[in-house]
Amino acid sequence: MTPLSPYELDDLQQAMMERMEDALLPAISMANRTGELAELLRLLDMGDLLGEDGYADLRPRKVIVLGDSMVKERKLRSIAKGHGVDAADLEFALGYDELKHFDFAKLRNSLSYRAVLVGPMPHSTPGKRNASSAVAEMQAHPEIYPLVVEVQDSNGLKITNNSFAKALDALTTMA
Repeated sequence: MTPLSPYELDDLQQAMMERMEDALLPAISMANRTGELAELLRLLDMGDLLGEDGYADLRPRKVIVLGDSMVKERKLRSIAKGHGVDAADLEFALGYDELKHFDFAKLRNSLSYRAVLVGPMPHSTPGKRNASSAVAEMQAHPEIYPLVVEVQDSNGLKITNNSFAKALDALTTMA
């Protein structure tokens, strides 16, 4: 075989990394759930990622809040802080138009997010696969998505001061 050009080599490397990521993320997620994460890291010669006691606290910390909100992000951060959630662990996508283009596939097999707090959003969004909505997709496959907590009041999905506080309380009891 003739040697590849630098551009071809770069394309090959990119394709290999994508395949490795697609194969490795579900394996890491499964090993974490089955208690075999330490062994997997040792097999991958990444045992140095473990703490001194042989375990790494690699649990995801981030919470992403998705939905059209009645409340400004600054106020939601304040409410979260009052519930013991570090502002650095929060991400927001609050606009209806922003959510039309939010790729929910990035949450699949995520090692970054521990939960998704969902409010009202468009049904047709990227990454929903064959489900009726991204929320339905995530709820149907809890083994590959972070915990889903609906932010709702008595009328359904709605992000208000009270519904957000209640969702954070629910998250605390679930996680």
